[in-house]
Amino acid sequence: MMKNITLNIYIKGLLLFGIIFLSQQSIIADNSANQIIVSGQVTNFEYGNVIHNHPVYITSDVTLHKLRSYSKVVYTDEQGYYHDTISTIDTKGSLLIYTTDHEGRILDTTVHFRFLNRNTDFIIADFSIYLPFKPLDLQARFKYVRKINGDKHKFSFLDQTDSQHIISWFWEFGDGETSNRQNPTHRYADVGLYKVRLTVTAILKGIVQTSSITKQIHLQREEYFHMGGHVFSDYFPIDKGYAYLYLIDSLQNYIAIDTMPFDTMGYYYFYHVPEGKYLVKAEPMKESEYYDQFLPTYYGDFLYWQNASEISLHSTSWEYDIKLVKSPDISAFGGSGSISGNVEFSFEDKSTSGIVADGVHIYLKNDQDDILTCHYSDELGEFIFDLISLNTYWIYPEVTGITTEPFKVELNAITPTVDDITININFGSISYVMPADNEINNVVGLPFPNPVMENLTILINTPNQNIIYEVYDNCGRLIENGMIDSSRDNEIRLNTHFYKRGIYTLKATSSNKSAIRKFVVVK
Repeated sequence: MMKNITLNIYIKGLLLFGIIFLSQQSIIADNSANQIIVSGQVTNFEYGNVIHNHPVYITSDVTLHKLRSYSKVVYTDEQGYYHDTISTIDTKGSLLIYTTDHEGRILDTTVHFRFLNRNTDFIIADFSIYLPFKPLDLQARFKYVRKINGDKHKFSFLDQTDSQHIISWFWEFGDGETSNRQNPTHRYADVGLYKVRLTVTAILKGIVQTSSITKQIHLQREEYFHMGGHVFSDYFPIDKGYAYLYLIDSLQNYIAIDTMPFDTMGYYYFYHVPEGKYLVKAEPMKESEYYDQFLPTYYGDFLYWQNASEISLHSTSWEYDIKLVKSPDISAFGGSGSISGNVEFSFEDKSTSGIVADGVHIYLKNDQDDILTCHYSDELGEFIFDLISLNTYWIYPEVTGITTEPFKVELNAITPTVDDITININFGSISYVMPADNEINNVVGLPFPNPVMENLTILINTPNQNIIYEVYDNCGRLIENGMIDSSRDNEIRLNTHFYKRGIYTLKATSSNKSAIRKFVVVK
């Protein structure tokens, strides 16, 4: 005998966009939601002068992200700056920017972009290249520094002009403020892009000469850093797997913002991540030789998100290592029982429901609350625990940010198989709870036709009773209800013309008995 069970989970405090695999889109050359503004300056490494009309190459870095090809050559202006604006439908990615010196040697850098609560990313990539051309006798030159853990708006400016005959310095900080000091400090009141100009005056061979140079400073509301670590299976790196990054916002929502595969040495990387609080979770792929041997594990080496170690990201770090928790040696397998079902996301404010949930971690637990193993829902949202002993088990979907309870499933000689368990993860409150024992009974028959386009019929098998029926959509909302006197009518007839496409559940109750039937509406 088989059982059909629906388990509804109420999501509180989780945003599910890109919950498992965040989609990779492409860089395009026309208008779209996001813009990458790339700028930088090319200067002479030896003498510090700006280089005019010099080519800079900007390409998409497909080694890190699956992006379509983007390639452009831009040239520096009279102040040595180059600029490019790229429209993209990507949420993240990387660009390779490079130029050449006079001998054709390549100088390159990889920059990263990410759009999270914004649609513009400004990137500065400067180059200092060797050119054997000496400029004028006086060339202004400076650098600026900012303490990593200090005031993020405060900068120190250091004059590097190579001259012993300077008589004055004049700094313009780009916000209307100025200074006459040789090495001033300055604090910016607000975020923005500032061009800082240094003008030096010197007396050379009895002649007063001046020289100026500018540099860009970009202050953002959020600082961005890189993070990553090493994932281990016992003492060795995991061979294949994924790492997931979750942002914890000020309202304690857990937002899935990135997914990255491990490299061949078990490292994971997340580039250009805004400062804040995060969780990281790692898992072996189904193709990994360690899939059944190790469990998905959070940073801090915990199995549940409630126990995971939060990462407060305020600087770049590659030290967030994870040691995967090993699956216990169990005797549950090798039997004749099986538990299977599917996992769905439902969106209360959208017209569609029953969205397949791929990659959700489903734990199988025993009566002592020990985790026996973990399987992932596949691309159809389906999961299965087969060849297990006849016993009492608990199903627990571990989804970051959701607090829920395990769901009891009993396998015995009468019911060795429980299939079609539906784990319904939705954004709305649950208006009903499915009974734990919803074994198919004879209150009503099976709905037909199923799937249905217009008229649905369910035969009533209980005579001389008042049959109360309720129809719910996949978000748990009551769609239709009514009562049939089976002494006068032996059918429940539903007109689904105004039903939206999706999966529906009918609950029929007679006296102290009830039956659950599921049907699909297609258009």
